Amino acid sequence: MRTKRSLFIGLVFSIMTLSGCWDVSYLTNKKMVTGIGMDAAPNGQITGTVRAAVLKSRGAGQFDIKDEMIQATGDSVNRVGDRIDGMLPGTIDVSKTHVIIIGEELAKRGIFAPLESFYRSRKAYLNGNIIISKGLASEVISAELTESNPVSFDIKQMILGATYKSIVPKQTLYTLWMNTLPDEAADAVMPVIRKIEKNHLIIDTTGLFHGDKFTGVTLAREESCMLMLMMDKLSKLAYLSIPVKSDEAGQRKDTMSNIISFEVRAMKRAFDVSVKPNTEAIQCILKLDLYGEVRSSPTSIGREIDRKALEEELNASLGQRAKDVAGKLKQANSDVLGIGRRLRAHHNEMWKRLDWNEKFKEVVMNPEVNVHIQSTGILK
Repeated sequence: MRTKRSLFIGLVFSIMTLSGCWDVSYLTNKKMVTGIGMDAAPNGQITGTVRAAVLKSRGAGQFDIKDEMIQATGDSVNRVGDRIDGMLPGTIDVSKTHVIIIGEELAKRGIFAPLESFYRSRKAYLNGNIIISKGLASEVISAELTESNPVSFDIKQMILGATYKSIVPKQTLYTLWMNTLPDEAADAVMPVIRKIEKNHLIIDTTGLFHGDKFTGVTLAREESCMLMLMMDKLSKLAYLSIPVKSDEAGQRKDTMSNIISFEVRAMKRAFDVSVKPNTEAIQCILKLDLYGEVRSSPTSIGREIDRKALEEELNASLGQRAKDVAGKLKQANSDVLGIGRRLRAHHNEMWKRLDWNEKFKEVVMNPEVNVHIQSTGILK
């Protein structure tokens, strides 16, 4: 009898202390936002375009996924979100927003204000990719690339492919905040997506920032890849296409038969910032050692590649490319290399009294590139 009473009391206590499913949320009541596009609108307003995955039950535990697009305009991101929420049945869930696309005109106003609400939200997906669009973000996110996948998933796969080849940086809500946004001593660089045909998109360009504002200066594919190497951001590999001399006069001709393709598989970077005591002139010393394989050399078919001579020619060509990139950084007043951070750490008294916005344009940058050919494939 005593055992039964103890068992009964224990059962009642367990029932009273067990928590119920008071916060249950059904997927069928949610509209999962997979991608967001934001554009500048007149009078300082913002136009938001949302791609949402809507689940529709077919019974027996099966669902159909429909990729819907909704657009609204308001004076803030929160106001736009409220209006879009009212236009869709159920509740909007941004915890799986894979892509945030900011139109170039809105990016020129500044990206911190549009992104501020995402950083404050407990449900924001900090690994969501952030990219800039050439033109309107709404035109990009409204593209229909494939029938089976939501367009946001396709764009994310494009970003993964471009970052794998070290063409663009991996820029997410988290990395943007941790590396650049709150720091006046460093600027951001972001991938740029653009529309090339009816429903074709491409990511092969990067945009330079000063503070949280897009400068309008972009780097094309080859320059962007070089910048990633200068920033020590080699991902898995990097493909470099380099024009070579092909005639007795030593003239470069940018034709298919005169382009060397070099695959960078490993690298070493030496980076330092020095200050002359008397003039306080700032010099950035940047040296890259690139190790990899010659993937294509049409001019050497039928004969053995002279590795030393080719390395010297690639050094000169890539060195000039690095100098051109450095010139564009100064043109955009964009310190993506983190020169200001090095100054602040090692020359703090000087850093406190200088105007970095003006001083950065005077920095002397002489990048040097050394190519090390480790393989020429199965041909010599």
